[in-house]
Amino acid sequence: MVEVAVRGRARNGAVTKERIFSEALQLFARKGVEGTSIRDISLAVGVADAALYRHFRSKDDIAGEIFSRHYGALARSVEEIGARAQPFAETVKQLVAHFCTLFDEQPSVFAFILLNQHDHLRLIGDQENVVQTLREIMARASERGEITIRDADLAAALALGATIQPAVFKLYSRLGGSMSTLAPQIAQAVCRALGTPEIAP
Repeated sequence: MVEVAVRGRARNGAVTKERIFSEALQLFARKGVEGTSIRDISLAVGVADAALYRHFRSKDDIAGEIFSRHYGALARSVEEIGARAQPFAETVKQLVAHFCTLFDEQPSVFAFILLNQHDHLRLIGDQENVVQTLREIMARASERGEITIRDADLAAALALGATIQPAVFKLYSRLGGSMSTLAPQIAQAVCRALGTPEIAP
């Protein structure tokens, strides 16, 4: 009976922790980490402040775990796309499409991990770092002569900038439609910026 009760508490604790992650992510994406309080999170989850402190030491710990989880997953997806044997322009199309789909399907995740990444990158190693993963993809493309930009960091910055800035405009309602409808144009812009031949849509 004791063992069953312990397991039940553990399951309930895991459920509460996931609710904390979910509600905190929405708040962080909308208000920023600095603009969100522990009280905001506890009210959204429907628990007392003390319940949050049973799972996390601070608001920053919550933000750090959320960031690590989603940013690492994105880095792995980017790495998988970059490892495919295909023309580099096709890699660009698939990477841009992946980022745009993330924005359309999980806007809070996109807003939090990509628009607030500089506050949390110290928590991430190179193995699960989106920027580092993109840099390595660009370095390989440069070595193969697939892009004219020789500096891999600059190439990664150009590709990210061309993708993220339209998303910022979307967040502020300056662009209509979905990000996915803009993906082909963004991919073409990235290819032109990197000096790689474009392929037909």
